[in-house]
Amino acid sequence: MGSRKTKQIIVENLNVIESTTYLEFTFKMPIFEAAMNSKLYLFWVAIVVLGLSSCVPRKKMVYLQSGEGQPPIDSVAFTYNRDAYKLQVNDIVDVKVFSPEETVNEYFNVQQNSNGLQSMNAGVQSGGDLYYMTGFSISDSGNIILPVVGSINAAGLTIIELKDTIAERLNIYLKEYHLEVKLGGIRFTALGEFNSPGKYVLLQNQATIYEAIAQARDLSMVASRNNIKLIRQYPDGTRVHTVNLLDQSIISSPFYFIQPNDVIYVEPLKVKSWGVGVTGAQTLTTILSVVSSSLALIIALNTISNN
Repeated sequence: MGSRKTKQIIVENLNVIESTTYLEFTFKMPIFEAAMNSKLYLFWVAIVVLGLSSCVPRKKMVYLQSGEGQPPIDSVAFTYNRDAYKLQVNDIVDVKVFSPEETVNEYFNVQQNSNGLQSMNAGVQSGGDLYYMTGFSISDSGNIILPVVGSINAAGLTIIELKDTIAERLNIYLKEYHLEVKLGGIRFTALGEFNSPGKYVLLQNQATIYEAIAQARDLSMVASRNNIKLIRQYPDGTRVHTVNLLDQSIISSPFYFIQPNDVIYVEPLKVKSWGVGVTGAQTLTTILSVVSSSLALIIALNTISNN
């Protein structure tokens, strides 16, 4: 007899699921009606409140928000707080010299050699670094060694200053030439709550922190976007800065543009450690699954014991 009543309770709950929407069936199921009329009411309310509080609100996910007292972002013309980048140890510079003298071209422009080009492309496709193979790395002593001109102290110079220095040396040996000097890509590391963390190289002269995040396929839903740690190298050592991606004022900060060898570390929100869910649907599904199973078991056991 008790077994039949248990089966009947389960069937009644399944029938309710089939005939109602997701939110409707939650509170129409007989087990929840029983819970609402029992001493478990306060427990159920506490579970729901806890679940809803564990969701990640939209306000913690939207970039470039206008804070209190700030004008709308689309009505502001932002100015950049950015100084010309000064080269540091381990940076890589790309130096190309084009001259009527073929020997000079071969020294500086490795990629013009077809065999070298094929090898370089193969390395890049397998995850290598384009300019690591073709550029000139700044040594621990701050120097780069170039064909023809020899050693040049590059650390502490801007790209323009380095180009002028190389040109002064080339003028001694060459009459006609065209010189190109640029930063050999921007290397950065993405750690923590990225959808695709790892080491990346942006082959461009400058890049914003949002471009770096996009390269790593954006942040996860549980990323703490207002507490980003930016680890940056300086001539006198390494410093850690805290960056708020949710605030539009970041555009005018010195951390809007990343620099070579930056490390971007993103911590998770507390909701991840709770493990309840990220979105409202995930949280509600998890809680309802646990509570419904528990209540069904309790009611079934009470029914059996009473009979």
